[in-house]
Amino acid sequence: MDFRNANIDPFAKAATKLLQGPVFEDQEEIWRDIRQYEVELIKYFERIAIELVIDKRDGYAYLKQIELDENGTTIGLIRRIPLTYELTLVCVLLREWMQESESDNLETANLYITPKQFRDRLEMFFKEKTNELKFVKELNKHLDSCEKLGFLKALYKSPNNSDEDRYEVKRIIKARITNEELLRFKQILEDEVKSV
Repeated sequence: MDFRNANIDPFAKAATKLLQGPVFEDQEEIWRDIRQYEVELIKYFERIAIELVIDKRDGYAYLKQIELDENGTTIGLIRRIPLTYELTLVCVLLREWMQESESDNLETANLYITPKQFRDRLEMFFKEKTNELKFVKELNKHLDSCEKLGFLKALYKSPNNSDEDRYEVKRIIKARITNEELLRFKQILEDEVKSV
């Protein structure tokens, strides 16, 4: 992209979008700029202690802070958002579901879900029915949070029945919740279920 001001880098729009959150290949103009100016963007962000992560196979890119020392200190540009127990549970279950989908269904690259399908997978994680009912009531809020985090993409929102909403689980969730983290979270959740 050419700008009227020659001092503006041609990848400025892509850099700005990356600073706002993950970018996916279906954002065609930005994705094309990221791919075209990949080297320049990597160098640009490295100067401010940020790593550009691009997964060309799964079609996403995001920024990750570079740790400055062994204590994990970063420059603090990218906010770390602490997740509630419920939102962590949603993310872990989405990640596990994606892993199952990939191993069961090699032909289909994408995972599509509805809130009803998600609720059906939840039952074993609640000690009391009242906790489950509360969580189910708040499920749409948690799914909206996952959408804001870039883990879900709303494909259809029903005006009358949220059970009919349809989401695509974005593959970036694999980068944000690694296999090791998934196993650790699953063990914590299983221990919690056993203690009931």
